[in-house]
Amino acid sequence: MNNSQNAITVIYREHWQKLYIHAYNLLNDEESAKDVVNDVFCSVLESNERLTTEEDLLPLFFVMVRNRCIDQIRHQNVVHKNAERYLEELYSGWTVKEYREYEDKINRMQESIRQMAPQMRTVVEEFFLNEKKCAEISEKLCISDNTVRTHIARALKILRKQLTIFFKKKSYRGCHQFQ
Repeated sequence: MNNSQNAITVIYREHWQKLYIHAYNLLNDEESAKDVVNDVFCSVLESNERLTTEEDLLPLFFVMVRNRCIDQIRHQNVVHKNAERYLEELYSGWTVKEYREYEDKINRMQESIRQMAPQMRTVVEEFFLNEKKCAEISEKLCISDNTVRTHIARALKILRKQLTIFFKKKSYRGCHQFQ
């Protein structure tokens, strides 16, 4: 290990926590803060620059952590703005009547699900809302895969009938076709 790597190792051992707190204060997210600090250490280790003493490196690490946090915040802002723009474009062409019809369909669907038998309702919520596979649901509820599939098929039949929504028959995340 050369002097540069020794200095980086010392900073990692003695100052990682301070750098993490610095990143956390900027990001307000534990995992992101840890990732940023670790990424900074990796990028310094991967660079071939000769860095000598801890006194020279510690301020550099604080600046690098701050800059990475700023980059991450900017990226999150761009993602958020793009999501907002997408939603605006998606719903901007809707008339008030279309939007109310859509809301009404959602409300009727939720009410239909609430009126289902408790186990069927749980299966529907786990499968469609929580995106669980049939095997996961059957394990969680201690019922067979076939019972899960039957609940889903019957629930879809109820929803089709009550809401006149026609779902295509296809395989959903690990379950066979419904009839």
